[in-house]
Amino acid sequence: MLHHKSRSTATLAVALSLAAPLPAHAGDLVANVRAQIGSQSLKAGELRWSEGPLRGVLTATRVDGGDVRLRLNELTYDRPFAGGFLSAGKKIMSWDVGYAFRPLDVVQREDRRALNPLALEGIPLLAWERFDADSATTIVWANPSQGRALHQRDDEAIAIRHYRQRGARDEYTVLRMSQRNGLEAGASFSQVAGDGLELHASLLWQQRPTHSGKALAGFTWTTESKLSIIGEMWTDRTAAPGQQRNRMLRAAQYLDNDVEVSADVLWQPQTDSRIGTLSASWKTGPWVLSASYRHYGGLAGRYMKDTALASIQRGF
Repeated sequence: MLHHKSRSTATLAVALSLAAPLPAHAGDLVANVRAQIGSQSLKAGELRWSEGPLRGVLTATRVDGGDVRLRLNELTYDRPFAGGFLSAGKKIMSWDVGYAFRPLDVVQREDRRALNPLALEGIPLLAWERFDADSATTIVWANPSQGRALHQRDDEAIAIRHYRQRGARDEYTVLRMSQRNGLEAGASFSQVAGDGLELHASLLWQQRPTHSGKALAGFTWTTESKLSIIGEMWTDRTAAPGQQRNRMLRAAQYLDNDVEVSADVLWQPQTDSRIGTLSASWKTGPWVLSASYRHYGGLAGRYMKDTALASIQRGF
């Protein structure tokens, strides 16, 4: 990540336009800028481009009046190879079917419940993918030559995923090998069970820490009136004591296609911690206005302060 110290109030959009390694004739170019106030002030810009086999994402952020930070979130080179496609560079690669928790995201790990999240940062990798009408196989060498790193997301690993569609059901299997966790093996599915109802589940076994694992079960229900309800429960044997079992319920309603209001609650029964979130967003043309409030109750309320954020975003 590059650091740039500046006292000027020049917009992050200008910083992005000057710093981005753009192709001479961009086949596809998308940008947006965001300002956020509340428990944490933030100014951010994002630039996405693609030209032939090259694709990239560059972000610039400034938090609480600090320095502008430029980050190359993604930069990949994709070409046909051996009956599939070869990708080299830094790439975002999410794999599982869950919403609040995703056990099979063994390559790209992320906070799925972050308020107003910015673009994800990809993983340095070399990957080969092959797909047809109802199946796909991906082989990834993540963080080449890093071995066991300081942080788990930076560990060198070999990972394989196979996907298959069987009628109304999507099926996934995953295998990963690394120095830190040893062998990891898992499977998941997503099943359309009826009008507006979807069921999903994931299971991951890990050799280290000693025969540990993660499991998830959930559903989504969507009505013709654009009401969506998501329910999930999961167990994470690698988490701290008291945070291993979780329950989550979320409801969201779209109003006139432009406004979405949502509420969710995460409950940890072992400690009776409760984390509730209210959010609303309004999209009009290139503009998006959003606001969120998160309340921490029970044991979580002793260590975390309530958070309120409001943001305005414009796309170009």
